[in-house]
Amino acid sequence: MGHIGADAGRTANTGHITDAGQDAGQDIGHPADGEAPGDTGGRRPRLTSGLSVRAKAVLAAAGTVAFAIGLCMLALVLALQHNLRASADLDARNAAVAIKGQLARTHPAPKRALIVAPGAVTIKDVAGRTVTPIMPTEAGSRQTEATPQDSTAATAAEPLDAGQPYSVKVSPSTTAVDNATGLLLRQAAPAAAGLVLFVAGLTWLLVGRALRPVAAMRREFTEITERDLHRRVPVPRARDEIHRLARTMNATLDRLHRAMTRQRQFVADASHELRSPIAAVRAQLELVLARPSRTDWPAAVHKALRDTDRLQAVASDLLLLARLDAQEAPRTAAVDLGALAAEEVRRHPGALTLAGEQERAAVVTGSRVQLSRLLTNLADNARRHTRTTVSITVAVRGGQVELAVDDDGPGIPEADRERVFERFTRLDDARARQDGGTGLGLAIANDIAHAHGGSLTVLTSPRGGARLLLCLPRTDPAQP
Repeated sequence: MGHIGADAGRTANTGHITDAGQDAGQDIGHPADGEAPGDTGGRRPRLTSGLSVRAKAVLAAAGTVAFAIGLCMLALVLALQHNLRASADLDARNAAVAIKGQLARTHPAPKRALIVAPGAVTIKDVAGRTVTPIMPTEAGSRQTEATPQDSTAATAAEPLDAGQPYSVKVSPSTTAVDNATGLLLRQAAPAAAGLVLFVAGLTWLLVGRALRPVAAMRREFTEITERDLHRRVPVPRARDEIHRLARTMNATLDRLHRAMTRQRQFVADASHELRSPIAAVRAQLELVLARPSRTDWPAAVHKALRDTDRLQAVASDLLLLARLDAQEAPRTAAVDLGALAAEEVRRHPGALTLAGEQERAAVVTGSRVQLSRLLTNLADNARRHTRTTVSITVAVRGGQVELAVDDDGPGIPEADRERVFERFTRLDDARARQDGGTGLGLAIANDIAHAHGGSLTVLTSPRGGARLLLCLPRTDPAQP
């Protein structure tokens, strides 16, 4: 009897108790796997392009909260199952130890051994047969109760035999694990759903309130037309992204307003400049028709041609300005500004001079036609205001090519040095049409300079007049 208890105790404390724990883990693991598909982490809402920003924010917030709650629930269920399984394994182990104590008694009681275990108990002998914990005194009576045909039942109810080792296996009960998991899910699911709905409703209200200034901006912006560009969208007080968006929209409206005002002024000035020579030609023709016999025809034709040339010059300037405003990319090549200045001097031998030695490396990349027009406009402007001659200087300084046009005239006041580059601008002493030109020469020159990545500034000339300084990026002549 002592030998039976010893062997049974060793078996219960080693392999079979461990196997029982593993079996119990497998048994209670399936419900956890069954709960996983019900978590919200596996379902992600699909957002379509037709949804508003408010709806997308609500879906994103609700989905994030649902996903977080799902992860927390999964972690809580796994932790609870782990703790309950460990507790069930401990109870099973204690029950196996208690059964070992009953089987190891040297003087068993005359009745069947009382076994209290949290799960199913299996006792097997060395042959692998399942036996029942029956005392040897009851073995004969138990066997006589079984019918001859029920051999399986008789074998399954073999009594304990003294002197034989037995193995005891106690399966942990999964009832507590299943009940606790189901109770947790039933209690937490309504609370989780309520929390998700609360977050969705709160997000709907907050996002709607945050987007209220956007709706006001949109209403104001849709009512702005080309006739009332002075209107502006309301700027919210909060220093957030919507505040910056409103300021950006107003800044864009400011630029559009200035551009529209400039365009309207340009059209008005162009109409005035075109109307003057057309009116002069018309008056001359009407006078000739009124007195054909007393008309000096060569002089009349000469005046008409002069006004026609002026009309053609204005039209050409307007066309060039339109191309510059459209930012049409002209055909570019390597242009030697020194050679270009020499050609301009040769066209006006008495009025222009080339100061200093010609720079051979004064090469820039650009349109030769436009750069020639720029130099011609600078030279013509200087010739109209100089007292003697105009000097042109070309120099290379670092990565820049500088072309300076100097005159000894009255110069340009500092207050007007930016205004002279505006279109149709004439200074007070150059209002006469025969002296002041159309007022587009310097504007065209400035636009060409900026189109070539350079700058055009007005300075005081060493000769006492005005210096128009052109700076353009230098190009290496060795490059193709």
